[in-house]
Amino acid sequence: MNAQVIELLVLAIVAGVVLARLYVTLGRRTGAERPSTPAPQPAQGDLRETLAERPQPGAQPAGASGGLAELMHIDPTFDAGHFMTGARGAYELIVTAFAQGDKEGLRPLLTPRVFDVYAKAIDERLAKGEKGSELVRLKSADFLDAAVDGDIARITVKFEAELAEGAHGLRDTKEKWAFERDVRSHDPNWKLARVLAG
Repeated sequence: MNAQVIELLVLAIVAGVVLARLYVTLGRRTGAERPSTPAPQPAQGDLRETLAERPQPGAQPAGASGGLAELMHIDPTFDAGHFMTGARGAYELIVTAFAQGDKEGLRPLLTPRVFDVYAKAIDERLAKGEKGSELVRLKSADFLDAAVDGDIARITVKFEAELAEGAHGLRDTKEKWAFERDVRSHDPNWKLARVLAG
């Protein structure tokens, strides 16, 4: 029993450190400022189509309340407010790193499958010398649903952001990002597992 309590405390401390780093990152940016360097980025539509997955039989997402209740039962340290703060920070970090071609910055934030797709898109963009969209600001982030499938917890968040496309001006983008985490793992980090059109 004492070992379980100590393990939970250690996990809580690690999660606090990760969230604090994300909070510091958010605190330094207002969300309305552009990255210091123009950030090339391939068309989002192609990535959404590549990353979209068909629902697996028997793995229909639970409703937000039911999924959250199940998640909190399995992981009593989970806090939805802290998760959403981290999700907003993760969105900005991932979009910026992807636009800048920072593969190593992306690796710990994405599942292996999503990382492979992003890395391929970065390589193709660089080979063509193309420049894409810059993140101008994250306009909103809304919790959509949560589900638990075995040891894997998944949470879907809808993001709306404003992007700059060089001479083409500004455009709005709406996407649903699914984050996942192995709740039995000592790693408290959630990783981007899927991107769908919003």
